[in-house]
Amino acid sequence: MIVPLREVNIFGVFVTPAAVMLAICAGFFLVTRWVLNQFLDLNRYVWRRPLIEIAFFVVLFCLAILTMCPG
Repeated sequence: MIVPLREVNIFGVFVTPAAVMLAICAGFFLVTRWVLNQFLDLNRYVWRRPLIEIAFFVVLFCLAILTMCPG
């Protein structure tokens, strides 16, 4: 998925593509976290859950930003 590297016009306000990717990653993260909680019971396997969740979100966001790079 290649997203053009230009500002996105949202109701007359120009928003950087990184902010749009941040919102998309936040939604995907919330859905993924809910699925992991429902089916895997992640609390049994993780010592510091907030640390793991932040690291997972950073990985998702970095992957999304890397997909924006051309070529």
